[in-house]
Amino acid sequence: MKKWLFLIVPLLFIGCSTKLKVKTLQTSNIAKENIHNIFLEQFTNDNINQTNYLEDEIVNATWNNKKIFTIKPSFEGIDGVISGEVLESKFNFYTYYDEDLTSRCARYEVLNGIKSCVEYRYRRIPCQRKDFRVKTQVKILNTNHEIVFSKIYTKSKIEDKCYRYSRPLSSLFLYNTHYYNQEVQRVNPRLAREIAKDIIKDIAPHYRVLKIDVIDSINSDNNVIKKEFEDIINEIKKENIDNAEYKLEKLNNKLYSNSYEVLYNLGLINENKNRLHKAIYYYEQASKLCDDDKDSILIYDAIDRVEMTLRNIDETKAQLDNI
Repeated sequence: MKKWLFLIVPLLFIGCSTKLKVKTLQTSNIAKENIHNIFLEQFTNDNINQTNYLEDEIVNATWNNKKIFTIKPSFEGIDGVISGEVLESKFNFYTYYDEDLTSRCARYEVLNGIKSCVEYRYRRIPCQRKDFRVKTQVKILNTNHEIVFSKIYTKSKIEDKCYRYSRPLSSLFLYNTHYYNQEVQRVNPRLAREIAKDIIKDIAPHYRVLKIDVIDSINSDNNVIKKEFEDIINEIKKENIDNAEYKLEKLNNKLYSNSYEVLYNLGLINENKNRLHKAIYYYEQASKLCDDDKDSILIYDAIDRVEMTLRNIDETKAQLDNI
C-alpha cells in the first residue's frame, strides 16, 4: 500500500505550474458612443432595488480616479438613457426526505447465546431546496433614440439544506404568500446587486485580473545557473516579486540577455507591475530566442495581451478626454 502511495502523491502535483497575476484593461461596450451624461429610468417590475443598485455602480464608476458617468435628473444635456426591466424575480422551493442511519436496532440475531444487532433503523430527514432567480434586461439609447446596447443578465442561487439535528419550523414546509415574499426579499436583491456589477463591467472600462504561467525551468547545462533560476522561481511562488526581479536582472546580465526563459519572466514581472512598454520589450526579445513551441505560444500570447491592453488604454483615455 505504501508503494502505491508514493506513486500517487507526485501525480497530484502534475500541472500545478507557477503563475503570476497581471491586469488587462477591458474597454466599454459603449465607448464609441461617448455616453457620459446619463438619465437613468426607473426599471419596470422592479421590487428588488435593481435600479438603485445600478445607480450606485454608475455613480461610483471611475478609471484612473476620473468619474466615467454623471447621472442627470432630467433629459436635458444627456448623452444617453438607460432603461430596463426586471423580467424575472422568482423563488421556488420543494421538500424531500433523506435517510440517516440511527443507533436504534431494527433486527437482532442470537448467536451462541449472544444477542447482537444485525440491522439498524433508518430515519427520514426532512430537507428543503430553494431556487432563486433574477433576470434583468438593460437597454441604452443615444440621443437619436437608437439602441446602442442591450443585454439580458441572469443570476441564480440555490440553497439546499437537510435538518438532521434540529426540527424545522413547519412554516418552512408550507407555501404561503408571506413566506414567499420574505424569501424573495432576502435573496433576490443580492442577485440584483450582482447583476448591477455585471452591467457596469459591460458599459465602463475596467481591469480584469489574469493568472499567467511563469516559465519555471531553464534550458542550461550549468548547474549554478539552474540553481539561481530555481531560487528565482521560489521567490515568485512566495510572491517576493521585487526580489525575483532583482535576481532575474542579475541573471540576465550574466547570460548576456541570451535566455528566453529569463527574458520572458522579466516581461511578466514588468507586466505585473504595470510597466507595459518595458514588458513588451522583454517579451519581444524572448520571442527572437525561443525555440520551444509551447513556450513560443506563451510568449506570443503575452505580446498580444499587452498590445491589446495598450490599445485599450489609449482608447479609454480618448473616450474620457471628451468628458
